[in-house]
Amino acid sequence: MLSDLLFFSLTWIYHNQKTTLVLLVGFILIYHLVVIPYYTSPLRNVPGPYIHRISRIPALYAQLTHRWVHRVHELHQKYGDVIILSPTEISCNGDPKYITDIYVKNMPKAKFYENFRCHGFKDNIFAALENDLHLKYKKLIQSLYLKTAVYSQNNPIRRFIVEKIKNVVQDVNDTSVTGQKPDWEHARLTANSHGKGHKLGTGAWFKPDVSQGGIGMEMYSLFGALAMDVVSAFELGVQNCTKLLPNKSEREILVPHRMQAGMTFWTTLMPRFWELAAGPIVCAASERIEQWQLALYARAEDNVPEKHPSQNLSTLETLKSKGLQGKSAYSFISDNIFAGHETTAVMLTYMCYELSRPANLHRQLLLRKELREAFGTPGSLEEAIDDFEAVDQLTYLEALMQENLRVHAAIPGAEPRITDKNYTVNIKGKSVVIPPGTGISCQPFSMHRVASVFPKPDTWLPERWLPEEQETSEQFKARYQRMQRNMFAFGKGIRMCLGMQIALIDMKLALANLYWRYSLAICEDWCIPEDSGDAKIASEIAMNTYPINDGQEVNMMAMADGYTTRPNFDECWLRWTTVEEL
Repeated sequence: MLSDLLFFSLTWIYHNQKTTLVLLVGFILIYHLVVIPYYTSPLRNVPGPYIHRISRIPALYAQLTHRWVHRVHELHQKYGDVIILSPTEISCNGDPKYITDIYVKNMPKAKFYENFRCHGFKDNIFAALENDLHLKYKKLIQSLYLKTAVYSQNNPIRRFIVEKIKNVVQDVNDTSVTGQKPDWEHARLTANSHGKGHKLGTGAWFKPDVSQGGIGMEMYSLFGALAMDVVSAFELGVQNCTKLLPNKSEREILVPHRMQAGMTFWTTLMPRFWELAAGPIVCAASERIEQWQLALYARAEDNVPEKHPSQNLSTLETLKSKGLQGKSAYSFISDNIFAGHETTAVMLTYMCYELSRPANLHRQLLLRKELREAFGTPGSLEEAIDDFEAVDQLTYLEALMQENLRVHAAIPGAEPRITDKNYTVNIKGKSVVIPPGTGISCQPFSMHRVASVFPKPDTWLPERWLPEEQETSEQFKARYQRMQRNMFAFGKGIRMCLGMQIALIDMKLALANLYWRYSLAICEDWCIPEDSGDAKIASEIAMNTYPINDGQEVNMMAMADGYTTRPNFDECWLRWTTVEEL
């Protein structure tokens, strides 16, 4: 019987080959397009667009075209706290338990991260996928990054940061306040393909007139120079750091760093096609960065000064003392320097930009009032606010910092992890089990905009971090803790940003010393100031279509959509003026 049936079937297939092929293709399509996504997939009960259930391509394309962060945010608003991103990946938002479960409890990192290895694919803390290996690496140097170590009077970096802040104040005074050294170099910067000078083919748009009360200067590069000098000093020793602040010509190295940062999609998701996508210009920039790094490290290897036993070692010295040599140690340093300078520069730039907007000028006055009540009226340019502990305790400055970290997190994109066991999520009151091996993530951009936690989520509103009228101290404490549970700017858990304390005090001291002396406004030559209080996220596509010659500031300073962000046009022109009295 079976043999007869088999013979009949084979005979029918032989005589109906085209029909058989059509039926086979139809069966395969139905199985993959209907049966799997709706009946057999373990993610079938996770809401989201149908196209995301059957293919990873929409997610990849949105990341390639710099629209993914905004897209994921919109999907959460439409479908809820848990959404499907691809046939094997989900995103979680809203409930801070997801941050705790995924990051604090330390689900394993996705392969996304291994491509942040440096110098011949050498491993480092950020790139390590295995939790035990990451912990081993972190134990080598984590004591250097503790707040007590950074703030220690015996740490050379403390005095060094103050000196660098003085350099920043001097630069602002010479370039913007007095206009003695107009920032022509950045006005016509040809290497920044997104900048106004490059787009217009001339720096003639910049019309410095000090009679208007200070002239415009480019702040993103200035803060990039500050951050690079500080983080390289921490990693290599204050004698071996970069000197971008005192030597403006050396700041040009920031441009290839930005070019390489723009390749994150290819670096993390399509590494085998990186060189093809990069082209000769970006490849040359990448090679230049590595040679620059190796030269910096060679100098540090040859220049190890004697230290008092109580003084902190540099990261490089510490790694060498623990047995890591050459490029194995350099991979740690390069990752820290690259990430550390970029994120700090972005957040400082956005803080100053927000305070310069017409809607926020009264907040400048409140900050200056707090600073002068704490430190008096500034004298000569050599006089500086240098008390780390006092600055760290300033209430209004802390509120500004928290709100800026919320709205303008330097890493707004998702931090992908992999479930290592069954994980239960709540979807519309029902428990859904997510199997091991599923990609899972939260993205800070969305966690920081949960409306039930942060009313008016797209508005830069520092006062949300201060007690409200009629609010008791217990009520404020509970509300503050609730907001903090959703905050994710530096990550959470054992893998959170190692250099957070350095970045925070670097930013706070810079802001304290600048606003202690000066007021700030948007450079009208560069863009048209607006009263809008809403943050805006941009894309590379939009970047090429905005009318840069008469651009609105919400477009010019929109956040580029990506895993890491930056100002839309890789520049931010602001002008500073002296304030004698409040």
